[in-house]
Amino acid sequence: MYHYNKLLIPLNLTALDDAAISYAAMVSTMTPSDKAHFLHVKRPSEVPKDILEEYPQLLNPELEDRMQRMKEVAGEKFHGHSETKVVFDIQEGKPLDILLEQIVEKDIDLVVLGRKADAKETRQLPIKLARKAPCSVLVVPEGTKYSISNILVPVDFSDFCANAVELAVNVAKANGQTTIHCLHVYNLPIGYSKTGKSEEEFSEIMLNNAKKSYERFISKIDLKGIEVKPIFMLHDKPAQAIQNVVNENQIDMLVLGTRGRNAGAGLLLGSVTENIILHTRVPILAVKKKGTGLSFLEVLLKHV
Repeated sequence: MYHYNKLLIPLNLTALDDAAISYAAMVSTMTPSDKAHFLHVKRPSEVPKDILEEYPQLLNPELEDRMQRMKEVAGEKFHGHSETKVVFDIQEGKPLDILLEQIVEKDIDLVVLGRKADAKETRQLPIKLARKAPCSVLVVPEGTKYSISNILVPVDFSDFCANAVELAVNVAKANGQTTIHCLHVYNLPIGYSKTGKSEEEFSEIMLNNAKKSYERFISKIDLKGIEVKPIFMLHDKPAQAIQNVVNENQIDMLVLGTRGRNAGAGLLLGSVTENIILHTRVPILAVKKKGTGLSFLEVLLKHV
């Protein structure tokens, strides 16, 4: 599979961390990874800076306690590759800024983080990180039980989706699976009725076109013996269609290409992908070619 040699696992020291750590261990074992960086971002201290400079011992007990908790929870949940070096760190500042800085500084290949199971309680950090990080991001909903037996890859036949299929194939291969699913969502073009065709007739035309495009798309990918089962769905809301397929087919992981054929700048994430990250109940691996948007991100970080 893609060589995720360096992992970054943000911890907030709550139950939210448990599932993310388990999946990070899975990646560590499959790749295998060289390093797993566990990072806790602490909000700036409310004690005045002048006081802390004069009495630094006020801060030490708190940091020591958090470091101890990090090591305890990682020691309990992280059962990665025996050769993966585990590193712990605590930084102070705004979580997104610190994470982006650490990704660049440590040359991270994959970030694995948890999110609240209830979308109404979920903060925007997973979406913002997936949007801006110059590497892939694995988002694991709180309470997810580790299982990868049924992978789904939504595709629009772009190169970004080809990368996602390749990665899904490698994950399946490493996990002993024999099949994955690919989903293509299509809709009827505006004005189709002017062709003289009925809705049913033009739906059939669009379906046949999608099948031909899929065959050309999948023929260029090395499937390594993995069977890929295509699913074609007529729907005007792609995010909802993906949710329906996840629920109806007992999907336990989504692998997404983070830029489709209508994408804009390198740091942008499609609205469909953002919706899925926010609401889907299964882990989502947002695949991004390492270094995407890195030069722009480095400029931004200089002004943080």
